[in-house]
Order: sequence, then C-alpha cells, then structure tokens
Amino acid sequence: MRLSSILNDFIQADGYLTIEFFIDKYDVSKRTIQSDLSYLTKISNQRGYQLNFRRDYGYLLKITDYDKWNQFVQTLQNDFNLNASQRIQAISCYLIISKDYLTMEYLSEEFKVSLASIKKDMKQVEIWLSNHNLILERKRHYGLIVNGTDSNKRKALLEVYLCDNPYFEQYVKKTVHNFDKISSFVITQIEKENLMINYSELKTVISSLIIISFYALVKPQNMNSFIKTNGTSIEKISIRIKEMIEAYYQVELDESSFEDILELLKNNVRVKEITQIFTDQLQKDIEEFLIETDQIHHTDFSKDETFKKSLIKHVSLLIDRLSKKISYKNSLIKEICVRYPMLFNISIRFSNMLKEKYNVEVTNDEAGFIATHFAAHMEREKQNKLERFNRIAVICSSGGGSAYLIKLQIESIFKKANVEAFSFTQMEEVENYDPDLIFTILPLQKEFSVPVIHIKELLDELDLIQIRQMLQYENCDSFILADTKDTIYSLFRKEFFEYSDANDYMKLIKEMALKIENSEYGQEHYADYVLEREQYMNTIYMNGISIAHPINLCSKKNLVSVTILKNPIHYENKEVRIVFMVCLRKEEDYIHKQITEKLFQFMNHKNQIQKVIKQHTFEDLIVALKEMDGGSV
Repeated sequence: MRLSSILNDFIQADGYLTIEFFIDKYDVSKRTIQSDLSYLTKISNQRGYQLNFRRDYGYLLKITDYDKWNQFVQTLQNDFNLNASQRIQAISCYLIISKDYLTMEYLSEEFKVSLASIKKDMKQVEIWLSNHNLILERKRHYGLIVNGTDSNKRKALLEVYLCDNPYFEQYVKKTVHNFDKISSFVITQIEKENLMINYSELKTVISSLIIISFYALVKPQNMNSFIKTNGTSIEKISIRIKEMIEAYYQVELDESSFEDILELLKNNVRVKEITQIFTDQLQKDIEEFLIETDQIHHTDFSKDETFKKSLIKHVSLLIDRLSKKISYKNSLIKEICVRYPMLFNISIRFSNMLKEKYNVEVTNDEAGFIATHFAAHMEREKQNKLERFNRIAVICSSGGGSAYLIKLQIESIFKKANVEAFSFTQMEEVENYDPDLIFTILPLQKEFSVPVIHIKELLDELDLIQIRQMLQYENCDSFILADTKDTIYSLFRKEFFEYSDANDYMKLIKEMALKIENSEYGQEHYADYVLEREQYMNTIYMNGISIAHPINLCSKKNLVSVTILKNPIHYENKEVRIVFMVCLRKEEDYIHKQITEKLFQFMNHKNQIQKVIKQHTFEDLIVALKEMDGGSV
C-alpha cells in the first residue's frame, strides 16, 4: 500500500522530504498526500515515531520508541500491495467476520489508508456485498456491520479466498492451522465410500472446508438443531468431516455449516460410474463437429482416435450429468482461457452444439474441461511434429567443445533424433549425412533443401524454448533464431495504442474492435465476433489485464491493439487496467498461442504492470514485455 511505501521513503531518506517529492513519485494529488501524511502523523505516537514538519524543508521522521517501531516495521514487512479491487474485497471480508460494529476510522488504521480513501471505498464495498446477497448496515455513533445469512457470508469469503486475495489469504492462514490433516481425512473418506472426485473438484472442496472452519473459528456458532440424514454415502462423509473439524479445531458447526458441507460434496463428489453412455448419434455429431473444425482451423482433431475416444467418453457422461442439473467447478478455468484461447473458443462452439442438439446448458467451467481434451491433442501433435526430424546436423566454427555443447542442447529437444556436429569446412560430410534439419552458427556456402536454423554459438534456455516453439508447426521454413524473438513485438502498432479515460468496459471493447474492423487489419464482422466472445465469458483475467479476441479469428493482417486506462474500470466484479485486443489471420492460430503466453507471463508480474500503467507510453510497454525474456529494445 502507498502508506507503507511512504514510510519506507522516510526510512531511506537522509533528511527532510517534501510533499512535492511524494506527489511526483506516486502521481497523486496534493490533497491525497496531505491526507496520508496527516494520518501518519496521527498514529505516530502509538507506533514509536514522530513525524515533524518544518516550513520550507518538509517532513522528517524520528524514532522515539524502538520496540514499538520495530513491531510496526515488522507489520509493514508483512503488508500487501493491494490494488483497488483487492482492497474492496479485503474490507468486505473484514466487515463480514467482525462480531461488532466497525468505524471507518478503525478500517482506515487497519488497512493503512487515509480516511478519505476508506469513505470512497465504502460505496464499492456496499455494491460488492449487495452482489453477494449481503447488506451493509450503517448505524450512527456505532459504525458499520454486515447483515445476511451465514451461508451467504461464507460464499462471499470463499470467492475472495479463491481469487488469492493476499490480505485475506494471509488472514485465513494465520487462523486455520495444519489443515493438511483434514484434507487427508477427506480424501480417505471419499475412497472409503468408493466415490469419485477429480483434482479440480478436490481443490474446491478443500478450499470451501477451510473457509467453513475459518468462519467457525472467528465467529463461534451455536448448535440450533439436531441434524437428520438419510444415511447416504455423501451424508455419512459430511457428518464425519463436520465431526473431524469440530474435534480438531475445538469449534461447533451449526446446521447451516453442515448443509453447506453436504451441498459441497453433492456438487463435487459422485458415485463411480459402472456403465458409460455411448450413442451412435453422439459419435456422429462429434465427428461432424471435428471435421468442420479441422476445415476452419487447419487441424487434425478428426484423425486422432485416442482424442476422439476420450472426448466421447467425457461428453457422454457430461450430458448425463447436465440433464440431472449437476455441473462441476473448474479452478483452472481462467488459466485455460488465457493459455488456450483458440481451443476455448472451439469449446464454446462445441458447447453450443451440445445445447442445440441435446438441450443441455454447458457452464463455463465445464467448457474449460472440454477445452483440456482439445489441448491434450494439440500438445501430442506438437510433439509428433518435433519427432518428424530424424537426422539433425549442427554446424559450428569447429567440431570442438562449443559444437558438442550445442549438440547436447539440441538433443534435449529432439530426444529420438540422431544429432551430429560438423565443422563449417565439412560441407561434403554434411551433404553425405543427408540431414532433414540443420542448425548453424555461420552462413553456409552451400544450399540445402531442408530447413536451416541460424543460431548463436551459446544457446540459453529461452533460445531452446523458441526453437521448440518454431519447429512445432507443420510449415516451418529456414529462419534466423534472433529474428524470431521480435515476431510478437512487431504486432504491436503505435497507432493502435491509447491512454484512455474510458469508464465503460463493453463500450470500450466495441470501440476498439470497430477501429480494427474499419482499418487495413480487420475484416467484416470482427467487432461482432469480439462482442460474442465477451458475452459468453468476459476476457478479464489477473491483475486487471483483459485479452479480448474474436470467437472466430478473422483479419487481413496481424495486430495487437492496446488501451491503458487512466482509471480502473469495474465490470462483473473484476477490475480492468489494460486491454489487449488480438487480431490475427485465421491460419495463424500458433501466433495467438505465443501472444497469450507472453501476456500470461506479463499479467503475473504486478510490478511490470504498475510501471506500464504509470508511464503509459507505447515504448515503455514494449520495454516491459521484452524485459521479461531478458530482451531489450
């Protein structure tokens, strides 16, 4: 948070610091900094320091009680840099678990932000709570408290916990200790009752039980009735889990908590299937869909019998479950959408086909599971394409140590191939070797009818990854490895880079898409396809990054358009700071994968994101992206 950083500035400073110093550094108003410094001055005596102001010089920090100060510094070291959306969630959770009314002044001190910021946050907190069927009550002279059912409160806490909110995650960890024993107990009970659960479902169950335990620890409950069951396997497990949590943490779980456990297991645990539902019609429908998809995307899904068998088995069980209104949660859905955008788009089309022909509504989470089957096929195909090279020549300045090192590195990629090293003077020997792929550090005096990859003498890990990526595609020709690293960055165009004060996410998406459609890059219906994809499931992912793209690739030329927002936009309980919009030709799905991998890497670097938002120039964005792979402009 900003207050933590301001105190660190004082600690590192040799003398006085002015208000202007903080305004320039944090790019905020004078009023905001004055409010922050006023708050820090107010709490200074309790924290073991003094913040002295001297006219024309600024502020100076002086430590008065080292014990209090050291304790305060330790608190700062455990502090979190929450973005606006995370702080809204954290404040909401803090209010939910509070037994008493809390004042805004108290929240200001707890979250180390100014009172003005807390008052501003309360509007968003009230909306967030309302979206979770909870009410923020304000009582004069008392403060704030959250009203609602315990079940709804736990659901809200679980959502924040699953979002990896750093403040709330740490709060839970400090409260709920050694949950591994409960986790092991749950797995044992599921196996004992001969039931089934996949890894994603198990993660959901464990996370939910952690929150149920956490809630019981921070808000002790009273037993209000005797719990009656019919004695089914899932009910038996639910009772055992309840009793285990109560005994282990010395708490009581009421009927509401038990009902949540029971519902949780019903939604995620199932009886082992003895028979599989296969129909000739389903196989025919899937076959037709795959053939059509192959024609659109130049893929080979319809020729992979292993993939088809796995997909048919999954879908037959899926249709059976959905017809009974049973669907599973997928904790990897966001990562699947980011890392396999084209395959998730195919999965959306596949889900629509199932809805049309079998009258079942496939959830986003279930569509993610379907996408993993397509992803498994693609990964298998990539490996097969690497294995098409059987005889590989490595040409160096000599046949010595460097050649041997490169040979070993190339063998790590092509594990089944025969790799031989040659000196650049041994062209006749290379020709007699009859390679189907050549790596060389020097220009060759002779032409070969096979792909020739120009490399540097010492390859690093990123070079090997790039080689693997380039050769995993069917139509790979000769290339210079150093040039391939700029392929992605060449798709970013300055004329399609904006720093915007937009405040409506869908309106912004439409405007960006229409600009592309009406340019030399887009094609007709590009904007419609982008909006269709957003309507199915928004493309807002981690740390405020959106990667918008059409549900069907369509463009005349490749492009990545970028808009950095002056102020964050909140849409469907998510915060947006930067929008990347991808526009690619239909036959270049592999570039889509490369771009999204790069942006997935970017969205996991909060510091880079903050730097780009603060500097908000095209050049700084490209520098930030290149810095992540060790590159430079």
